[in-house]
Amino acid sequence: MGAPEFFLLPLRLVLLLAGLIAPGFALLRALRLPFTFAGSFLASAACLSTHVVLFALLRLPITLLTLATALTVTTAAAFAVAARRPKRTAAPAPPEDTPSFAAFTSLGAWTPLYAAFWLIVLWRLGTQPLAGPDTPFRWGWLAEQIVRHGSLDFYPPRTAAGYSAYPWPESIPPGIASLHVWSYLCGGAVRALWTSPVVLLQLLALHEFIWRLAFSWGGEPAARRAVLLAAATPLLTWASVIGQETALTSLSVCGLLFALLRWHKTRASAWLAFAALAAVLGASAREYGPAFPLLGLGLLALMRAPRPALLRFAAIALPLAALWPLRTWVLTGNPLFSLNLAGLFPVNAVFATWSAHFHTPARHALFSLEAWSQIARYLVLFAPAALFGTLALILHARRGLREARWSALCVATGAALWFASVPFTAGGLFYSLRVLSPALAVATAFGGYALLAAPTPARRAADFALALVLLATLPFTLTLPENAYRTPPREWPAAARAFGHLGTQTSAQLTAALLALPGNHRILSDYAGLPHALAGTSLTVVPVWSPEVAWLFDDKTPPDAVAHHWRQSRLRYIVTSPSRPFLDFLNRHARGSAPLFASTVVWQSDAYLIVEVITEPAPAR
Repeated sequence: MGAPEFFLLPLRLVLLLAGLIAPGFALLRALRLPFTFAGSFLASAACLSTHVVLFALLRLPITLLTLATALTVTTAAAFAVAARRPKRTAAPAPPEDTPSFAAFTSLGAWTPLYAAFWLIVLWRLGTQPLAGPDTPFRWGWLAEQIVRHGSLDFYPPRTAAGYSAYPWPESIPPGIASLHVWSYLCGGAVRALWTSPVVLLQLLALHEFIWRLAFSWGGEPAARRAVLLAAATPLLTWASVIGQETALTSLSVCGLLFALLRWHKTRASAWLAFAALAAVLGASAREYGPAFPLLGLGLLALMRAPRPALLRFAAIALPLAALWPLRTWVLTGNPLFSLNLAGLFPVNAVFATWSAHFHTPARHALFSLEAWSQIARYLVLFAPAALFGTLALILHARRGLREARWSALCVATGAALWFASVPFTAGGLFYSLRVLSPALAVATAFGGYALLAAPTPARRAADFALALVLLATLPFTLTLPENAYRTPPREWPAAARAFGHLGTQTSAQLTAALLALPGNHRILSDYAGLPHALAGTSLTVVPVWSPEVAWLFDDKTPPDAVAHHWRQSRLRYIVTSPSRPFLDFLNRHARGSAPLFASTVVWQSDAYLIVEVITEPAPAR
C-alpha cells in the first residue's frame, strides 16, 4: 500500500460508514422517529439493497458513483421531507421508552465479560473476514462479480456466460451482496477485510435491537440481561460474523418486532413505515423474502390492528419485497428460479436432478432420532441462553402474556424457515442452524425479561448463572465452528481461521494439480467454488448444470453426437469430490456411459478427484 492510498483510508472508511448510516438517519427524521443507531443502519441497509435491485431492474450500472449518487439523493429527499413536516408530528415514542446509548453500554459488574465478548468479535472480524464455508462461491463471490461486471445482468445465471460469472443456480436477492459491494467500492479494492466494518455494524445493531426489545418489556434491568444472553449465544454470534445473510434476517425480525411494539403503544403510522423497512431488509436476504412482510402482517393481526394499519404496512412492504422475485420470474419463468414450487414453474432440470441425489440424505436426517439428538446437543452447547429464552417464551405464552405470543410467532417463523431449509443445506446439520439466528435473537431478548420477572432470590442466582454461562461460552464465540473444548487452548485464537483456511489450502492443492495437467482444456465440475479458486488462471470451468452442456443429459442426442459435442467443447477433465454422489449422478443421467467415452482418475485427494474423459470418433460405416 503506497503513501497516498494510506492517507485515503480514513476518507474511504468515512464514506463507507456514511452510506450505511446517513440515509437511514434521514429517513428516521422524515418519519419523525427518534434517532437510534440500529434504526439508522437498518433503514440504510434496506435503502441500499433496494437501490441495487432497482438498478438491476432498470439495467443501470452499479458503481461507486451511481450508488453514492442514489444514496445522496435519497438522503437529501428525506431531509427535505423532514424539514416540511409540521413539528406537532414529532416524537411518536415517549423519551423514557428510548434508552440512551450510554445505558446500552453500562452493564455494571458484567462490563468486563461483555467487553471480552466484543474483543473476541473484533479479533474474528480482523483475522477471519467472510469466514463462511460457502462464501467463496456465494455471498462473497456475488459481490465480487457485481463489482467486476458493474451490473447484475448475469444473475440469476441463465446462459453459459451467466454460469461462467456465477456458477451456482440460485436467485437469492442481493441484500448482503449489496452491503459487500458498497464496502468494496468504498474501499477501492475487493478485499474481504473491507466487509468487516459492515459486519460489525450489523452485530452492533442486532444487539441494540435486542436491548430495546427487552427494555420495552422490562426496562433497563431486563435489557442488560438480554444483551448478555445474546453474547452467551455463540451460535447467534457466529451466524452474524461469517458475513452471510443470517445477520440481516435476525436484524430484520428484531427490528420488525420492535417497530410493531412501538406502533401498538403509540399508534403512530411512522412505526408501521419503519416496520415495513425492516421487512424489506429481510426480504432482501433470502429467496423466501416474502415471509418477512407476511410475518409483519401476522403480528399486526395478533395485535388486532385495524384494516388501515394493515394496508399501510402492506403498501410499503409487499411491493418492495416483491421486486426481486418478479424480476426473477420474468427472466427465468420461476420466481424462485432453482426451487421447485409443486411443479408450477420451470426449473433447471439438471440441477434439480443433481440436487435430489445430493440432498436426499439431508431430507432423511430430519426424521431420525440421531439427527435430533445432535441438534439438541448443538443448541445446549452453543445456544444455551437462547434455549432458556425459548423455554421462558413458551411458558409465558401459555400463561397468556400477549408480548410472549407476539415474540413466539417470530421464533416459530424462524424455526419453520430453518426446518424448510435443512434439506437444501449441503453443509450438514450444524451449518444449517445458522438459519435459526432470527429465532435465537428474539429468544435472548425475551430471556432478559424472563430473568427480571423471576423472584428476587432466584434472580440473584440466575444472574450468577448468567455470568458463568457467558464466561463458559466465550471460548465457543472465539472458535466456532470448531468446538473449543475439543481444541487445545493455545489453538483457540486460530481455530476458526484454520477451518476457513482448510478449504483454501485444499483448493490450492487442487488448482496446482489442474495447472500441472497437459494442454489448455476446459473443466466440467459440480464444485461451485472451483471458478473462484481458478480465477486469474487460464483454466475455464463449466458448471454441470450450465445450458452449455445440456446435450450431455439429453436422452434424444445420439452417443456419437454427444462424443462430438464433448470434443468440440474442449472439455477433458471432470472435478468432483469422492464423498459426493456426483459420479453416481453422472453414471445414471449423463450420456458419458456411451461406448465412445473412456475415463481415468488422474489425481485424487481426500476432498477432490480429477477424472480425465476422452472420446474416440465413431467408426466409419
